[in-house]
Amino acid sequence: MGKNNRQRRADKRRHQARAQSSRGFRPSGGGRADPTLGLDLRDLAEALIFDAAEASYHSSEAELGVAVRRLMSFGPARGRRIVGTTVSSVLVTALRCAWEGGWQPADVVRAAGKLLPRKARDLAAEAIGLEAETSCGPGVAVPAEWLAQLEPLGTRRFDPECCDESDSLTAAITLVGLLHHLPVLPCLIPPPSEWGSGERAVATLAATHDSKVLTKVRALLAKAESTEFEEEAGALTAKAQELMARHAIDAAILDASAAAGDVPCGRRIGVEDPYAVGKANLLSAVARANRCEAVFMEPYGFSTVMGFPSDIDIVELLYTSLLVQATRAIAGAGSVRDRNGRSRTRSFRQSFLIGFARRIGERLRAATEVATDDARAVHGNALLPVLARRDSAVGEAFAATFPGLVNLNARVTNSAGWAAGRVAADLAHLGPEQQLLPGMAV
Repeated sequence: MGKNNRQRRADKRRHQARAQSSRGFRPSGGGRADPTLGLDLRDLAEALIFDAAEASYHSSEAELGVAVRRLMSFGPARGRRIVGTTVSSVLVTALRCAWEGGWQPADVVRAAGKLLPRKARDLAAEAIGLEAETSCGPGVAVPAEWLAQLEPLGTRRFDPECCDESDSLTAAITLVGLLHHLPVLPCLIPPPSEWGSGERAVATLAATHDSKVLTKVRALLAKAESTEFEEEAGALTAKAQELMARHAIDAAILDASAAAGDVPCGRRIGVEDPYAVGKANLLSAVARANRCEAVFMEPYGFSTVMGFPSDIDIVELLYTSLLVQATRAIAGAGSVRDRNGRSRTRSFRQSFLIGFARRIGERLRAATEVATDDARAVHGNALLPVLARRDSAVGEAFAATFPGLVNLNARVTNSAGWAAGRVAADLAHLGPEQQLLPGMAV
């Protein structure tokens, strides 16, 4: 489904829900009538929830407070139950609109974590679990990537009875406000409305672009990041990168020999505060070195990486490992102050990460040039057209997914941080360059 169609579809659902709640004259059979307004209690609750959600999103604290107090005044017990079940229904509907707009469970959790108070962030995971009980029920062929995002959220589900407390009700309404105003994103995984029927076990058999090789790589990198001995870290990282290089070569050759092969796809990778701009620069540098492209959505805490699945796997692994190394180096630098005693720690660390990312990119490009000659000697010229076709396919997919992008350069505000980041990048473990496939620097 095209982006414009998905936009219209999501907007239509939101407008229908809002219109239904604002009219409020169609009995739903769920509550006592309000003689002053002619509204069923359920419809009245829904209208107040929508009003409160808008007030929350626009930071209208007074209006939010009035709506919450009115909802809390519903009684006796049956009225409170109606409020709780209506909040649950509104949350589920809002999430389904988000799925139609290209959002995924992990995206919503990241956005809530970046933009909402703690209690509302916690409710986001519970609301997603509640929605999944229906969309991911028995007999539905759920995409493996979707299931993988649900697993870390745990088994807790949104409890309508939590709305008996004012702060929990406010948190749920704040979450609704965010969900109603999420922008439409490129659709990287089909939404639940497009899933067909099928065996659940079949859907879970396919790993999320994973393999036994990458499991071993993760274990090696984890050991390299935890050891205090540089020689041991270097040996472990070199071994991990040897496995990644072999994995990338195998993937490229298999794709070339297959009739269809893989096609470019997208994956969203979390880019967390603090210093998210610097971290996004590092992810972009690693992505470009591995024949991928990355777009940072700063307000929502993630970047979208476009490329072939096996290449994105390597990007995600290498980015994580380099980020751990950069974070360790930043911590070693400690707090930074200027000559007048004013703290310069934040600007130092942000500039550190930007300098680190820039230098890592230079090292990976140099490794690619060396590896290109070595690959030509080992595999002959037949491999180069394969890589060229992959480059072209990724470029076309990226342009179609993100038309009209504008490149913005990150500002460096602390020269000492920039210099320290470049030094740390020179010390970072990238592995034996002679083993790297051209364009797949690891």
